[in-house]
Amino acid sequence: MQTEKLVQPQVHAATLPVDVRGGVHFDLLAPGTVTFVMHAPFKPYVSLVGDFNRWNTRAHPMVTNGRGTWWITLPHPGQTRYGFYVAIDEQAHSWVGDPYATQVAWTSDGPWAVLPERPTPFPWTDQAWRTPRLQDLVIYELCVRDFAGRWQGNRPRYGNFQELLKSVPYLAELGVNAVELMPIQAFPGESSWGYNPVFYFAVANVYGGPNDLKAFVDACHRHGLAVILDVAFNHAWGQHPYYQIYPPMYGPHGEELTDWNPFFHHTPRAVNMWGGVDWDHFNEHTTRYFQDVVRFWLQEYHVDGFRFDWVCGVDYDSRDPMAPGFNPFHGISAICWAARQAKPDCILIGEYWQLEGTHPEKTAAKLVAETPMDACWRGEFHHGLDDVLNQRWAWEKRDIFRAIGGFREEGFTAATQVVNYSCSHDEVRPEHEIKFYSWPHIRRPAGMSLQELALRKGLLGLITLLAAPGIPMIYAGQEYGEDTPRTIDFCPLEWHKLERPAHAAHRAVVQRLLWARRSLAALRSDFIQFWPDNFAETGVVRFVRWDDEGNFVVVALNFGEEPRTVSCSMPHDGHWMDLVAERSYEAVQGELTLSLEPWQGMMLIPTPGP
Repeated sequence: MQTEKLVQPQVHAATLPVDVRGGVHFDLLAPGTVTFVMHAPFKPYVSLVGDFNRWNTRAHPMVTNGRGTWWITLPHPGQTRYGFYVAIDEQAHSWVGDPYATQVAWTSDGPWAVLPERPTPFPWTDQAWRTPRLQDLVIYELCVRDFAGRWQGNRPRYGNFQELLKSVPYLAELGVNAVELMPIQAFPGESSWGYNPVFYFAVANVYGGPNDLKAFVDACHRHGLAVILDVAFNHAWGQHPYYQIYPPMYGPHGEELTDWNPFFHHTPRAVNMWGGVDWDHFNEHTTRYFQDVVRFWLQEYHVDGFRFDWVCGVDYDSRDPMAPGFNPFHGISAICWAARQAKPDCILIGEYWQLEGTHPEKTAAKLVAETPMDACWRGEFHHGLDDVLNQRWAWEKRDIFRAIGGFREEGFTAATQVVNYSCSHDEVRPEHEIKFYSWPHIRRPAGMSLQELALRKGLLGLITLLAAPGIPMIYAGQEYGEDTPRTIDFCPLEWHKLERPAHAAHRAVVQRLLWARRSLAALRSDFIQFWPDNFAETGVVRFVRWDDEGNFVVVALNFGEEPRTVSCSMPHDGHWMDLVAERSYEAVQGELTLSLEPWQGMMLIPTPGP
């Protein structure tokens, strides 16, 4: 932003014939033309600038509809960088990129939008594709940079969509049916997890261009994989064009003038602890902007849905923080509504926990009940399971039964309303934590290596995850027992571990468990019944899953350090197969006796015979 005394030219008013708030629109008013639109409420002057007019702020002044939207239509000037010159007030102005830019050029003088040549429609082949039902979802979370990246000659080779495309058959063969991409919207620099977004309509350049992402989504759909985008709507980084023209405003006594800013507000650190600048999702201008964002990705890129990061911050109303519910016209509810209108079967998942200073009735379960949100990440599952796997202080007193099957006690009415996980990008991998932090207070049997301990406990966590009611999600590399540290820095998966017998065997077991989750209706139902176990004394958990058709799966888990012999009252006599060890058992007179080694889990399904 620059400050000087400005002389404003005359501004003309005209109504744009369609209801758009930003971006470029080809042939909107006449063939061969491009209409540029910028939504800048309360600004006295906006002009279009770019390489095509040598960044002349007077060459192409834009007209306004009188309600904050500015526009101009020109013959297509060819591919060019462009942006907007905005008079912030009578003394200050700023040169910014397009908040709706679909392609961005990051240069030394700032990020600019890129107008492409006339676009050619992408040759989609997914016309027959249908997004999976919630009860059928098995999600695989990954970071494009790390999943498809590698070190080469001590230099990072960040993953991109062209490299990720090569792994689509691997993911399909593994047995998942949804890929959740950590944020890919354009961010500053080349290496990031993506939770510092700037241009919400553009793919991060380091990952490739628009057609690279479309090719990946199209390939995923051909292989039976849905694509879910993780999006960070709570905050943006300071390079965002709207922040450049709407900086914080203060009165003569230093008071915050929050009502003068149509996009951002001042919030306490408890609401935005992640840095960046905080969006005001209870302002109509911000609401419309993010509704346009979700519509764009669903329609332009055919993605299947979103995982909304830090929803509690998105839905924080600084004017009325103690509101007991979710406003249907603003915040996350309005964003989800727009997504549902664009794609009725889209998948909408939120990360939500109650914020300090907000109403105690505003819970994750209420979010699902009152808004179009389908499901929420269930931290209670992870936290309980992780304490038990790492044998933290008083772990044997944790209510592991509630962690596994207590979704109703948290207010949810169906298992499809929760997403369970034993690890995500937010947590340290169980294998890493056990190998580097927890192992000193865990008593290993004689002859068991630290690596074997970590793999066994990691697998026990995945057995629990895939046997529990709720939508399961695994984090990239869990299928083979990856143990790299948690870091936002570049940390590619170590795929060479699959060449080791222990890791290859680990992956084979997980693949069988994923098959069971996808194939057995009993594991996709809401139904679970625990058998009585004194967990504090034995570390054992036993339960049965079933469906409406009378199909059963029996699960036995030993979280303790000692071998245990347990008896299970089976639903019926006959042969049962443990999918983990691929060992057959026979139930006689409704009973089956099992021997569980330390940290061993079994998933038993009925089979015709030996």
